[in-house]
This record gives sequence, C-alpha cells and structure tokens, in this order.
Amino acid sequence: MITKFLINREKLKFNEAQAFTEEIIKNLFKEINSTYIFLTYLKEAGNSIGLYYKYTSKENTYRRLTGGPEISFHEDYEYITILTSRVETLKKINDRAKNIAKCVSGIEPYAGISLSRDKKLLYGITKLGNVGLIEIITNNNTKDVNWCIEHLFENVIEEKINAKSSQEVANSYLKDSWILYGNKNYELSSSSTNNGFFINLNAKIKGNYIEHILLTGNFYASPPMEPINAVLALEGTPINEVYFYGIKARFKKIEIEGLNRENVFYVLDDLYNKLINFENK
Repeated sequence: MITKFLINREKLKFNEAQAFTEEIIKNLFKEINSTYIFLTYLKEAGNSIGLYYKYTSKENTYRRLTGGPEISFHEDYEYITILTSRVETLKKINDRAKNIAKCVSGIEPYAGISLSRDKKLLYGITKLGNVGLIEIITNNNTKDVNWCIEHLFENVIEEKINAKSSQEVANSYLKDSWILYGNKNYELSSSSTNNGFFINLNAKIKGNYIEHILLTGNFYASPPMEPINAVLALEGTPINEVYFYGIKARFKKIEIEGLNRENVFYVLDDLYNKLINFENK
C-alpha cells in the first residue's frame, strides 16, 4: 500500500489546514486501503483547542476535527494529519496515534498529549465512515516528523504541494456559535475522569425544564460531533429520567476512546439527580 505524504509549501492558518484535510477526507471515501499524510506549518502562534474542550476565551480559539486535549502554544507549530481509508475500530486508530506521537516526541503520550522540557505534542482521533483520522499538533522539528513517517509507514511517496482550501469550509471552524457554545457557564454540573481523560456535563434549568446543556471534556468519539448532538437533545425537555435513558441509548451507538462508557453514564445519572434535587428545593 502506497502512502502519499503531502507537504505544503505555504503556511496556512489552522482553520485553513483543517479545511484542506476535509477535502482529502472526501477523496478517501472513494479510495479503499489508501493512506494520506498532510503536513503544513501554521501561520500564527496561539491556542488550539480540542473538539469538546471548554473555551475560556474567544481569542485564537478553533473548533477541531477531532476530540482531544487542549494545548496552548506561543510559538510556531506544525499540523499533521494521517488519514487511512479502511474499516477499523477507533481503538486501533488510537493505538496507531499513540505510536506515532511517541515516535515524534520521544515520550509516551498521556491523555493524548506528550510534554517534555521544550517540546509539546497533542493528538486527536476520530473516524468518519471508513476514514480514520489522526490530527497531530506539535512543535517538534520537521526532521523528527519525517524520520517517523519514513520508519512507520511503507512505500512513502513525498510530494510538495500548494494547498488551497475552501474559504467557506475554513470559516466553519471559526463560527461564533461554536465559540459561544464553549464559553457558557451553567449552575449544575457533573464530571468523570479516566487516566487524564475526562467528561463534564453542565446544565441550566428553567422551571422544571432543561433550558441549556453543555458537554465538554477530553476524549475521542466517532462520529465526532455525536456526543454533543446527543446531549443537546435534552434542551427544552422536562426533567424526566425517560429522556436521560434515551440519551444513554444514543451513546451506546457512539464509539468512544479515552473514556469508558461508564464515565458517560455516570455523568448523565449524576446530573439528573442534581437536577431533580435542585428542582425540588
């Protein structure tokens, strides 16, 4: 199997790089047993954020393609995506991501992140149909990245490109609605952790209805947006255990890595109990 290694000649903004990755994903739906690696340098230093991570400010904040940890950079960094077109589990993709992250950084990743005195790396994963996606953001040097790609992948064909992405798609990673979603604070919350990964569920009620609900955390899922979409179904519903059972049923259909399913069920049960107690005060 040939691995196509696309190295961008120009620096891109983070959302532009993600938009180009999205274009590769569309092509890979038609190419079974293909691997694409895309590397670019990013134009701006700043904060990148995981898909489910709660935003603390509006500056340099992006929605990611994948879940994963937050990382703050104050220097230039590289963005690497590894895309494979084959049917496999999210766990297998995660094992591959950890292996690549360890090779690049020289350090065993913990909860999706590798840290040393002067090097940082985070990775995120998801699966879209038959396409597995690994995102890596790192300030390790290019020699480390290239060495690992040559040693971990077979039949690597390197190609220099000038990546151009759809501005409309690029802008979708900067939408105000996403940023505002992450910035909200609600009075009732529950959380659960597993080896550095975590999930938080926060809610605001009005009368005996759930007015707003917010899911944040550090974990991986496929489909990537489905955990958020699942809990948002509770907005506007009465505080009733039947609706929470329905959300549990939806989560049983979502592949999750980093967390156990019990972590998710715990925060749903715990938040429901807090909502009931708050309502009865």
